Amino acid sequence: MAALYDIAEAHDAKIRGIGVPRGRTPQAQGKVRLPEGTTIISCDNHWSASEDIFIDRFPEHLKHKAPRPVITGEGTSERFIEWHVEGKGFLPTAVIKTFEVFECIPGSSDIEARMRDLDTEGIQKEIVFGNGITLFLTFPDLEVREWVFRIYNEHLGEMQRRAPGRFYGCGFINYWDMSKVRESIAHLKAQGLKTFLLPINPKGPDHQDLNYCAPEMAPLWEAIEEAGLPVCFHIGEFYKEGPGGIGSTVMVALGPFRKTLGELIFGGIFDRHPSLQVVFLEADINWVPGALQTASMLYECFTGLLDPQIERHPREYWAKNCYAGFIHDPAGLAMLKTIGADRVMWSHDYPHKESAYGFSWDIIQEILDVTTEDEARMILGGTAQRVFRLD
Repeated sequence: MAALYDIAEAHDAKIRGIGVPRGRTPQAQGKVRLPEGTTIISCDNHWSASEDIFIDRFPEHLKHKAPRPVITGEGTSERFIEWHVEGKGFLPTAVIKTFEVFECIPGSSDIEARMRDLDTEGIQKEIVFGNGITLFLTFPDLEVREWVFRIYNEHLGEMQRRAPGRFYGCGFINYWDMSKVRESIAHLKAQGLKTFLLPINPKGPDHQDLNYCAPEMAPLWEAIEEAGLPVCFHIGEFYKEGPGGIGSTVMVALGPFRKTLGELIFGGIFDRHPSLQVVFLEADINWVPGALQTASMLYECFTGLLDPQIERHPREYWAKNCYAGFIHDPAGLAMLKTIGADRVMWSHDYPHKESAYGFSWDIIQEILDVTTEDEARMILGGTAQRVFRLD
């Protein structure tokens, strides 16, 4: 029990009193010494687009539905960016309360300020996910959704050219119309993007649930495998309002990936598309051993009921097809042997509330303390550089 307590205390002590991002400053490297040849890459940082990027690029018949940015508190610690559609905001209260403590950081939406912060914190390259834009993953107007994603991908390509070799945006594709998947992926790749996000709970026409394992979704996975791009799944699709809302939202948001992993393994997706590479982000890595333990039990005890019958043990799919990112996770690192050091990527999560912003070098030192030099090089950047094929 003492060892488990020590792990919990290590985590709690690190985050105790850290404060919200708007009160932090970047941490300098100090005495931290990296293994030779280490490239530090955050597999999961965040970007708040603040420019009015959609209206001029939307088709004429949809311009009235183009998302428009509404920025409040400009130049103050209360700065907040909300996207409105047809004059109305649609961010849940839980999201607003979360975003408003970090979107005042200049680097959340200013590329030069961002690079200054990341330089100090040691981040040489980053995979960048959008703030707020993910709510369009389930936007009911599919034509608007498609144009939002297409234009946002173009915006990410422009940002990449402003910070070459540093900023790599995670885009979006049309995942609901099988006749458009290939063209959507081709357009994304033409912008220079290295990866894209799929929703955990996909929605199609009439806001109906889609089943990734269903035969009619085969063109999606075929196009993805053909494109050779890794797929990212990221938290952030559950929101609860009212009393207990923030706590419930975060507790559920940080534990969603058993569903997706189960679909990929037990739905036969990995069997049909063996070269597929999938990255699970912002839920840390401590969920992985328990999920694999449950998957192993299913494989051994429910074999006659599994449909389809899978070809390999679940742990083999994890070891070949899957990766997970973490920010500060002593519990997960204590189970690194079970997870696999080559399956793990570090995330800075800039500039989120739970990010490493302001104490990144302390966390890097903790990783160095519990890993070999080879493991540290993989975790801190080597695996991300390989999986996302970064320049």
